[in-house]
Amino acid sequence: MSDRALRLAAAIVALAGIAVAGYLSLAHYADSAVVCVAGGSCEKVQESEYAAIAGIPVAVLGLASYTLILALIAWDVPTARLSAAAIALVGLLFSAYLLALQLFVIDAVCTWCLANDVLIAPALALLTGLRLRS
Repeated sequence: MSDRALRLAAAIVALAGIAVAGYLSLAHYADSAVVCVAGGSCEKVQESEYAAIAGIPVAVLGLASYTLILALIAWDVPTARLSAAAIALVGLLFSAYLLALQLFVIDAVCTWCLANDVLIAPALALLTGLRLRS
């Protein structure tokens, strides 16, 4: 796969992440319920004490991370590639932590959070591939 194809795929995944995190951020600040196919589990997760860190909603952190990843993909220098992959790695580890909280502490799973989990793993793979090519 060419650099251009890897960058395009990584950018598409980052844009999808921006869409998911942006929707959850918007729902948080609009104080509205998110559309959830799991019968309200999303609301339980969104309203839990783990939905924010130091007063900052986790969705906003995700939105900032995906936006930064997208900017780093556009910059496309070796340092930017390394930084984007590092952010994705931290994002994957944080997503795993949040998933464990949902399963074992909150006792509810948010499908939007799972969508993020599905996006961050390929983002890391693509961004690692880009980093290894530089």
